[in-house]
Amino acid sequence: MKELEDYYSNPSIIKMLCKHRAKISHIRHKKHMTRDISYLNSTNKIVIPATNTEFTLIQSLFPTRRSWKKLNQHERLSKDRLNNSLERNEMRLWKSYKYEKYLVDRGHKKPEGWYINLISFCDEIRIKVSTVLTNGYKITPPEIFPLPKSHKNGKHIYRPIAKFSLQDKIVTSLLSRYLTINFDSVFMDCSYAFRARKNGKVPNHHDSIIEILKYRKKKKKLWVSECDIQKFFDTVQHGHLFKVFYETVHELDEKGIHISPLAIKLFALFLDSYSFNKDVLPKNKQSNYFKFRGVPVGQFGWVENELIDIYSKDYIVNNRIGVPQGNAVSCFIANLILNNVDRTVKAVDKDILYVRYCDDMVLAHPNRDICKHALEIYKQGISDNYLLYHEPKQFKNYNTKAKTFWKFKSKEPYYWGNKFLAEENVPWLSFVGYQINYKGEIRVRKSSIRKEIKKQVRETQRILISLGLDRNRNLIDINKFSRKSKNQLLFSLQQRFISMSVGRITIYNFDDSDLNHGLCWTNGFCLLNENPIAKKQLRELDKRREQQLSYLKRYLDDLEKEVTQSDEIPKHVRDIYFGLPFSYYNHIG
Repeated sequence: MKELEDYYSNPSIIKMLCKHRAKISHIRHKKHMTRDISYLNSTNKIVIPATNTEFTLIQSLFPTRRSWKKLNQHERLSKDRLNNSLERNEMRLWKSYKYEKYLVDRGHKKPEGWYINLISFCDEIRIKVSTVLTNGYKITPPEIFPLPKSHKNGKHIYRPIAKFSLQDKIVTSLLSRYLTINFDSVFMDCSYAFRARKNGKVPNHHDSIIEILKYRKKKKKLWVSECDIQKFFDTVQHGHLFKVFYETVHELDEKGIHISPLAIKLFALFLDSYSFNKDVLPKNKQSNYFKFRGVPVGQFGWVENELIDIYSKDYIVNNRIGVPQGNAVSCFIANLILNNVDRTVKAVDKDILYVRYCDDMVLAHPNRDICKHALEIYKQGISDNYLLYHEPKQFKNYNTKAKTFWKFKSKEPYYWGNKFLAEENVPWLSFVGYQINYKGEIRVRKSSIRKEIKKQVRETQRILISLGLDRNRNLIDINKFSRKSKNQLLFSLQQRFISMSVGRITIYNFDDSDLNHGLCWTNGFCLLNENPIAKKQLRELDKRREQQLSYLKRYLDDLEKEVTQSDEIPKHVRDIYFGLPFSYYNHIG
């Protein structure tokens, strides 16, 4: 087993930095795409402000983008990286580092400034980690950014996203990797989120759905229950978390796995850097905070009243509560604190199905009483960990109250079967974005379909706004602001839609089932099987995509910009009809 110090080697730190640099490049690339189609002043403001010290720092650790090493044919055609621009850029950055290192070590070349900065950055992190017990190193409290969550009755509710400094981000990310790998042996197989690699693969949400489908094939008559935790990350109590952490460290010791004192100290420093009730809750009374962040005045949603009702006001005052969202260590904490809950639920009955993905879970059993008992055990386990859950609701008659059923976050045991045979029967089970019916057919959750349609609309609006769309929805000066012709703009949006939906495929490889299509919608729902409901959903997405192209086309009727030779649509795609092979529908399982 690797020691903690091994996780902070130069290659480990640099690979993590490559990920961050590639991500920044990806975001900037989107802005450049907007600039490339418009002369509008607002689209040309892509200069990084001096206040963005993180970008300035990470930029100094790598060569300029023009100097990144290009990938050779073997590297470009690697199946694992073929259609993922983020990973391709990570590889280019890593290759640039390796080439410079070779020249410096073997060729006695004078190192470039960025290479010196990069090695110094790694050394600085390694020294701080190795001497963390004596050097007084502290993880700086993160910046809190409000991420819009909901807007109801004129009230804006936000989710707090924590952004750590670059150095702290690297330290905590590698700490999370160490903890995840070393603690994984005591975690239950029923947990599928944020796990260590097994047999060359990291479990994911698709595996949890496959487990449900396998169980359904074995057991034809099933009762199902679901229970949703309220504000999980924002209600983790630090004192109790430390208790669970040390108990698990002791358990690992008995198995011969010894957790480094340095890791224990870093874990404590991570928790010391943030708590919801001390660092986020006070911002609800600071209207200037939201204005400074450029969002409408609102508040960070929490469960303060619920905690006071169950415990007391002193509980909130005297405890540190909540872990930062958006950090890898917090993902590890989800498995750590819920592991004992997993054990008690699985011990209810050897034939029970219990699947958990982070703070989402689903229970199933042929016997209603056993399913109900397991639900009560789960609820008690959540309460014992000082967490809150939405009280499960009893439901009957899906035929007349289906909408009500889907509004319930937690559900008492219901029979998973044909809704026309009995009023307590519910045909669908919902988990991690999928919905499965009692026949084993899979569809996408309706909210996920709506979210994808909104993304399509947003991409179209982004182009229109960059061309000068005014408040009256008119493009008065389109010929003045557009850099591209009508066909070029339509082609650009069409290619963006294809990339979002099915990845950067070609007419030659669209039917290759082994191909990694990269970051796209169909990859996130690759388990969809061929059934009438899923077909209808994917046809709807294809239809909405074409509607957006037609919508943009109508706005561009008055555009008279002529095509320049340098901006022509590439010849190899000019005559391709981007139909079925590039559709959502064609990529159903």
